[in-house]
Amino acid sequence: MADIFEEVEEGVRQDRMTELWRKYGWAAWLAAGLVIGGVALNEYLNYQSQQTTIRNASQLEGGIDALTQGDYEAAGTTFSGLAQSDAALAPVAAQYLSQVRLEGYGDADAAAQTLADSMDGAADSAIEKLALIKSAYLKADSMTRAELQAYLGNLTSESSAFGTLALELVAAKAMAEGDYAFARSEFNLIRVSANVPPGVARRASQALAAMPVVTVEEPVEEAAPATEAPVEETTE
Repeated sequence: MADIFEEVEEGVRQDRMTELWRKYGWAAWLAAGLVIGGVALNEYLNYQSQQTTIRNASQLEGGIDALTQGDYEAAGTTFSGLAQSDAALAPVAAQYLSQVRLEGYGDADAAAQTLADSMDGAADSAIEKLALIKSAYLKADSMTRAELQAYLGNLTSESSAFGTLALELVAAKAMAEGDYAFARSEFNLIRVSANVPPGVARRASQALAAMPVVTVEEPVEEAAPATEAPVEETTE
């Protein structure tokens, strides 16, 4: 008897599943189609992204070749198109475009502006920090030390190679303005800091050796005026 009841229950369950499939089977097919379609779409997009990256890399390489050969017009056109796109290589192209405008056309202002435009707000990534340092070097002659420090922002206090380069630039500007005490302090800080590239440490030592020694003269006390001895009056 137990077997008969089990068979009946199994038949009822099958009837219910059949009815549910008739009503909602399309949803299962749709879900399966979406999953398969989503995977296929993701693979297609990844493929397209890879192909775009390959094309962009090829264009960048062509621009570098043109730059090496001194064809600044062709190099500028290639780098400009990449720099203004949303490609991952856009910041790198901007670096080369800046080089074209400085090296090929002698336009330091345009080179600095190209680098500034390539930064997305705060300089967080390594390529953006490099752009900030380069643009600061190009703008340094037209800035005061205070303006230069404001332009570099927190980079001068960063414990990294980029931070050291920023600090060196500020110290050099102070030296050029004749503020030897401040410059000496900053160059000495560079010498004892961590993550200092050998070239920067060497330049800091050279700058310290070249700066005049600032001595503070102690005030000389003036001698008190001599007082004449009183003349005694004699009576005859």
